[in-house]
Amino acid sequence: MINKEYTVSEMKKLLDSMAGMYDLARIVDPIECRILKLSEDGTIGMSESCYGIWNSDQKCANCSSAVACKTGCHQEKSERFKDNVYHIQSNPVKMKLTDGGVYNAVVELVSIGGAGDEANDREAENVDGAAARYRVLHDPLTGTLNAEVFHETARELIVNDPGTSWTLITGDIMEFRLFSSLFGVEKANEALKIAGELLEAIASGSGGICSRLYRDKYAILIPSEGYSEDALKDAAGKLRSFVYNGIYTLYIHFGVYEVKNPSTPISVMCDRANMALRTIHRDADAVVAYFNDEIMKKGIFEQEIISGFDEALAGGQFKMYLQPLTFKDGTPFGAEALVRWIHTDGAVISPAVFIGILESAGLIHKLDSYIWGQAVKQLAAWKNTACEGLTISVNMSPKDFYSIDIYETLTGLTAKYGVDNSKLRIEITEGAIIDRPEVSYPVISKLRSAGFAVEIDDFGKGQSSLSLLKDIQVDILKIDMGFLRETENVIRSQIILRSVITMANELGLQVIAEGVETERQLESLSCMGCSRFQGYYFSRPVPAEDFLQK
Repeated sequence: MINKEYTVSEMKKLLDSMAGMYDLARIVDPIECRILKLSEDGTIGMSESCYGIWNSDQKCANCSSAVACKTGCHQEKSERFKDNVYHIQSNPVKMKLTDGGVYNAVVELVSIGGAGDEANDREAENVDGAAARYRVLHDPLTGTLNAEVFHETARELIVNDPGTSWTLITGDIMEFRLFSSLFGVEKANEALKIAGELLEAIASGSGGICSRLYRDKYAILIPSEGYSEDALKDAAGKLRSFVYNGIYTLYIHFGVYEVKNPSTPISVMCDRANMALRTIHRDADAVVAYFNDEIMKKGIFEQEIISGFDEALAGGQFKMYLQPLTFKDGTPFGAEALVRWIHTDGAVISPAVFIGILESAGLIHKLDSYIWGQAVKQLAAWKNTACEGLTISVNMSPKDFYSIDIYETLTGLTAKYGVDNSKLRIEITEGAIIDRPEVSYPVISKLRSAGFAVEIDDFGKGQSSLSLLKDIQVDILKIDMGFLRETENVIRSQIILRSVITMANELGLQVIAEGVETERQLESLSCMGCSRFQGYYFSRPVPAEDFLQK
């Protein structure tokens, strides 16, 4: 049952079949704390609060269903109420909506037993204490509603005022972790407070509510007649003025969703506003984006990628490609491992299509680990061949730092296949390193101590390149030729590029110019002191078996 995707009618039949097996079998929205009503026609409605089972007027402390929904894992707990002990199993499920979207909910299976013992009494006391602490309604930093209260209050507003049209807005501060790293936690918290004050003013001025959902993410629900794009842009401008020193500027983006169906779960409304927001997430000039049918189609496609990922990975649909790393004469000294999704119908899906989706869904570590394994197996297969002296560079997502033990994974692979660690190179963008230096620096240091070479990809595109070289030891810089193409002032860029290459050579770092497409670029880079290259001029990425023929 866990995380399986059902249609609404399939889930209704499943619940009906369980009705005689448990004292209570129901499906709930643990964010809004409401029981869901499922219909044969595929629609979902909201019923009474799920915590009414305890004759309570407030949501449960330490809710196992909320944990199950957030983690995607089965949860169990026991609650003492009056003379009975309630054993609750919380099973996360996904239901496909009629418009193609997916709704995350939890099936609760409740068994009621007899009177509990002293341990249950103590647990009840702990629950009561936790419930008292849980009554705090507001985010302690910004003073806005916390996420749980926002979802519940938003539902009450919509239900109690059905004649009003509503608009839900989400806000996200661009690259906030980088801002926190550069300016410190105190300054970052001050920025969060200012953002909260600005958005709270918009909400309260229109008869709505505002919440800091988590970290730098905000949400507003207001009557549509009170919505103003100018008000959002004005708030964004005031937040920018908080930090403007010519080097770094704070940007906030907004996604806007006009509520069409009042019964749509608040969490789904937020998801749709966030879908709009993500379309401008990297655009510093944009402020507001609106959810529409095109974005919905894109969201459905993303969900298809996510739902089909595990099966595709298990079925061998992800294939490692290799692109040569060469000297000027074309002689390879290594390769970069890339990935292509070869669908069952033979269609080749570019990583540009699915990598970002998998990163957002928290699945990229599975794909990265798989490709790392393929690369190490390839290095083992090259032993006693003409390719034995070559290295392979593998990419590392910043999400990997939080999902897996990178060091144990990589050393485990090289030990398993008998490959020297120096043959496997680790490639990561400078943005990923500086995003959370307290996490990335120790891992990188540990990898280098074990003999792995570390490459910084896209060097120069970030905002703290030189500072990064000062603070952390790496082995290789990879400079994309886009550094030259993406500017009108080519001469100035060439001067900077030549200086970077000279500096790297003096620091004892290898420099690889990637994206080399023409002989003119090759000659220009060679004159600047670069001796290692990658790009279509030498070879496109090819399947590993074809690489041997290069």
